[in-house]
Amino acid sequence: MMLPLLFMSSRQKKAQQKQRELVNQLGVGDEVRTHSGFYGLIVETYEDVVILESEDGSQTKWARQAIAMGVDPVSAEEASAPQDENDSVSDEGSIPGVTVAEESTRPEDSRDR
Repeated sequence: MMLPLLFMSSRQKKAQQKQRELVNQLGVGDEVRTHSGFYGLIVETYEDVVILESEDGSQTKWARQAIAMGVDPVSAEEASAPQDENDSVSDEGSIPGVTVAEESTRPEDSRDR
């Protein structure tokens, strides 16, 4: 009965050690995501604290343990290239991902009022 508990504990310790190593490897200039979903650029590092800069230029202080992962910035080539030939055609005022039929399935005139 104790063997599964020891195995799970060992696996959890390995995962925590891997996370600590990842966070310790990050330095100034790396883009990261915190566990709460905040994306920022590391501008200063201290022993257990980092200063993250958001896209609007504001800087906030975060604990190193709050960093979930490093983020790979999207290159300019990937961002400007069309993903699909259907995506390159865009209608004015259309909402991406929403398909609207041109003809209604039920006529509006036949309602009893």
